[in-house]
Amino acid sequence: MKKIFATGALIIVAVICSFLIFGSFTGNQVVKDETLSIVATVIVKPEFREDVLKAMKTVVDATVKEPGCIFYDVYEDINNPLKFVFIETWKSKAAIDSHNKTAHFNDFIKAVDGKATLEASILRQKF
Repeated sequence: MKKIFATGALIIVAVICSFLIFGSFTGNQVVKDETLSIVATVIVKPEFREDVLKAMKTVVDATVKEPGCIFYDVYEDINNPLKFVFIETWKSKAAIDSHNKTAHFNDFIKAVDGKATLEASILRQKF
């Protein structure tokens, strides 16, 4: 009897963990999460480092207040003081599109134009 109870409890824990990891269930299907992440690398020209840092701080401070923003921050490469990486998580593609139209994002793009190179990838979690 104890073995059956333990097995049943283990199955219940597995189902709860699956629910927490994969989202809510609808029938036999798991509702897929619409969140997307962006990893954007910025390589700054040495003479513009301080200007670009100021622009980064401004865009981060404004962006984290956007309703579609889950996470948005900048990291500095510990081996290269001219390399920065934005790590972003958004509720949806629509949230990213909305962000790309904001004044603070467009001001950032203008502020770093010619002072840094930017490369970005939009990512969907695979597992």
